[in-house]
Amino acid sequence: MTLPPGIRGWCPGLHTPMEAADGWLVRVRPPLGRLSTTQARHVARAARRHGNGLIELTSRGNLQLRGLTPDSARAFAHDMRNAGLASADAETEARRGLLLSPLAGIDPKAAQDAPDVIRALDTALAGAVTLCGLPAKFLIAVDCGGYVPAGTLRADIMARAEGNGWLVVCGERAYPCAGGDVARVVLAIAHALAAMTPPARTLRDPARARAAFAHAGLLDATRPVPAAAGHAPPLAGPLPGHAMGAVLPPGPIDASVLEAVAGWCDSAGNGHMRIGPWRTMVLEDCATPPPIAGLITRADDPRLRVWACIGARGCACAAHDVVADALHLAPDLPDGVSLHVSGCTKGCAHPARADITLVAQAHGYGLCPHGRADDTPVDSGLSLAQIHPIVRGWPPQPQDTTPRNGRTGPA
Repeated sequence: MTLPPGIRGWCPGLHTPMEAADGWLVRVRPPLGRLSTTQARHVARAARRHGNGLIELTSRGNLQLRGLTPDSARAFAHDMRNAGLASADAETEARRGLLLSPLAGIDPKAAQDAPDVIRALDTALAGAVTLCGLPAKFLIAVDCGGYVPAGTLRADIMARAEGNGWLVVCGERAYPCAGGDVARVVLAIAHALAAMTPPARTLRDPARARAAFAHAGLLDATRPVPAAAGHAPPLAGPLPGHAMGAVLPPGPIDASVLEAVAGWCDSAGNGHMRIGPWRTMVLEDCATPPPIAGLITRADDPRLRVWACIGARGCACAAHDVVADALHLAPDLPDGVSLHVSGCTKGCAHPARADITLVAQAHGYGLCPHGRADDTPVDSGLSLAQIHPIVRGWPPQPQDTTPRNGRTGPA
C-alpha cells in the first residue's frame, strides 16, 4: 500500500486501496483483460479471505473487491501477485492501465493484429520506468473495431483500428500509423503529457493533446478524430468468435457467482474468460449461456441500460440504497431509454449523460433529464412512487416540464 489511510476519492488500485463505508476496496486488472478459471477461483477465495466476499466489475474492466482492512489489502495484493494477476511492484502495476475491447483477438471482423498491438503496448508500459506523474485515473484504450465499433471506448489516449492501420487518438487529434508503431507513439504522447505542468486530474483536454503531439514531433501529421461510431452493442448472449457474453446487473456479486462462472467456463468453454467494460464477462469458445442466477444473458434485458453505484451500503457519500432502487425501476424503462441512479453528485458509476439521471438527496431524488449527476436537477425530493410513472412515460411531454407551484419538473 503506497497511500496513507484516511484519504478518500482517488482511483483505487491493487496497491492503492481506498477507504469506503464498508471497509477498504481494491481493484485487480486482469493481465490483458483475461482470466483463467484457476485465477478466477483465486480471486473469489481471496475476496472471502481478505474482504467481505463482494466483487464488482468496473467500467474500466477491473475487478473491484470490498470490505478489506489495510493489513488484509496488503495480503490480498500478495495473493494476486502469486496468482499471476499483478505486477511485482506498485509502480509497474500503476502504469499498466489498459482498457481493451472485450472481443480483441476473437472477433473475426476486428483488427487481426489487435493482439499483437495489445501485447506490445503492455510490454512497453511495463518497461517505461521513466513514465511517472500522470493522474491516477489516466487510461489508455485499445479499440479494435468489429462487433464493438471503433470509437466506443473512452480514454486519455486511444489506439483505434481504422482500415488496414491504426490511429493514436488524444484530444481532438489522431495520428495514423501501422500497428507495429502504436506502442512507440502512445508512449511518446504519454511521456509528453506527464511532463506538462500544472498536473491535471484528467488529461482529456484538446489544448494539452495538441501540445503533447507537438512535443513528440507528430502534430503536423495528425488529423481531426473521425466521428465516433456511437454506443456499444449489447454484450449479453451469443457474441462473434464463438463467445458468450454475461453482464452483471448494477451492484456487487457474491464471490460464489464468480466461482460458478469459472465452473461453467470449464464445462462449456475453454477455461478462460474476458473481463471487459460495461460490467461484461466474455466466456471464450462457449455456445451456451451460463444458467447462473443474477447474470444478464439476454440482449433485450433493460438492466443493460441501467447504472448505479454501490450506494449507502458501501459509500458514506450516498443517501440511499441506489442499487436496489435502480433495479426496482429497471422493468419500467421503455425500449432504448437509459437510467443512471447515483448516490451523490459525483456520478462515479456513469460520468456521462443518461436519458434519465436520478441523484440521491436527503429526502428522495433529484431528476436530471438527459444529464449527468452533477447537473442541476429540474425537480427534487421525488419519491420512488413519483418516479415510476416518470420512467414509464419517458420521454416527457412538453407540458410535463413546465413550472408549477414554484417547482419545475415532470408531473
